[in-house]
Amino acid sequence: MTVVRWLRRVWPALLGILALIVAVGLIWAWRTPSGYFVLWPDKAHAAADYLHVPGGKPPAPGTGFYFVDVHELEANKLEEFWGRHIVSGATLIPARDIIVPGESENQRVKEDFQAMDTSQVVAEAVAEKALGRDVVIRHLGALVEQVSPGLPAARAGVEPGDVITAVDGHRVRAAADLIRFTRGLHPGDAVAYAFGRHGTKRLRTVASTDGKHRAIIGVAIGDDVRIGRIPVKVHYTISGIGGPSAGLAFALEIYDSLSGRHLLRGHRIAATGELDPLGDVIEIGGAKQKALGAIQAGADTFIVPRANVAEARKAAAGRLRVIGVDTFAQALKVIHSLPPKSSS
Repeated sequence: MTVVRWLRRVWPALLGILALIVAVGLIWAWRTPSGYFVLWPDKAHAAADYLHVPGGKPPAPGTGFYFVDVHELEANKLEEFWGRHIVSGATLIPARDIIVPGESENQRVKEDFQAMDTSQVVAEAVAEKALGRDVVIRHLGALVEQVSPGLPAARAGVEPGDVITAVDGHRVRAAADLIRFTRGLHPGDAVAYAFGRHGTKRLRTVASTDGKHRAIIGVAIGDDVRIGRIPVKVHYTISGIGGPSAGLAFALEIYDSLSGRHLLRGHRIAATGELDPLGDVIEIGGAKQKALGAIQAGADTFIVPRANVAEARKAAAGRLRVIGVDTFAQALKVIHSLPPKSSS
């Protein structure tokens, strides 16, 4: 009886201590960054609800093109636990793989929204050009996208955003030209690179560290392509969604709307992939979550960049037809090859 009386007397205090420990732990978990971002699925969105194409035609009921996005959260310790153990379809990504050193979260979000704006303009240009409309696209050179520290380009002051317009006197209109003109170089060769805003720099190549002993100056390049005139200006009503990965879906919606809706033929088709102005489809992130979002929206087909096919098919687990493409033209071809489906 003495023990029972003692327990009755101290039990409220023990409960209070336990509650305090739990409260302190939760406060610590809420205030402590986890070092991860949590990505989880969002239901795919019907593109026709967000794109208003002058002179276009709406999709038939029960059909449509869908764009997909991913919910994203820079997680504290509590949210990390939630993403790791509770929410369905979530993936944890180390923050270092998302945030550029020295870049704030506000800057990153702003860049994502800018990328969304750019993807909309590119989608219009690619779709309308594929329809034979008079779209003006100017090829200005090879765009420097990344510069590796300590290598010749960085030591010469080359920065991301610079544009290479010539190499040893040969005009460079796109990245493919630069690759072609420098393919025969050997490590140690000196080459004159003309930059649009910095004049000509003579850089001595070094050997790559990938085991292939390629001659490099330490830059990653893309195409500096500028879009001039677009005949039909599409109006978008999208807010709160960033990133460039909806470009392929937007272009498919614009193309089909302006061409009389001959693509869908009863299908609900989700698509993801960054488009460049030349119509190439570029790899994206979050393919797992986007496949799940396409399934939630009732899509029967999911068009993805070829590099994302394996991840998307694994997530779909047979519940969704997943097709990989490299270009917008390929996407049109594979959609044309789908058997017609009765709308429901």
